[in-house]
Amino acid sequence: MPARRRRSIYLSYTACMSRFVFTAALVCAAPAFAETAYFAAIPDVPVATGLAESPNLLASFAAGEDSGLVMAAAHGATTPANVRAFYMDSLSALGWAYQPAAPDQDLTFLRGRERLVLHIEPRDGGTYLGVRLIVRPASMNAD
Repeated sequence: MPARRRRSIYLSYTACMSRFVFTAALVCAAPAFAETAYFAAIPDVPVATGLAESPNLLASFAAGEDSGLVMAAAHGATTPANVRAFYMDSLSALGWAYQPAAPDQDLTFLRGRERLVLHIEPRDGGTYLGVRLIVRPASMNAD
């Protein structure tokens, strides 16, 4: 077989495989992207899979221009272990760093001047998630 013909077959094959890989990646990513919901008051913190936000358990307090507290909650028919695993896996991609603690304590994540505290507990045959986002004021020494 001439080299020109082999090259043509190779290019046709790689173009087809590239389209296949792209389509496969798109199909795999679409359900995860489509199912991700975020808290209304904290738009960059996702609601764990299997939970629904509790709109009546929302509070926000501003201590100053650059500090405050936002609280939200969610509940659903999933296990506390699944919720814990969801946040351990997903928050680092959003810039949050896990602050290790004892396994029975709340999950705490840090990002700049923000502290995210997740209280996860079994409740009514499912799981309750309490979320607190605490923003500290900027340091006068330009921390």
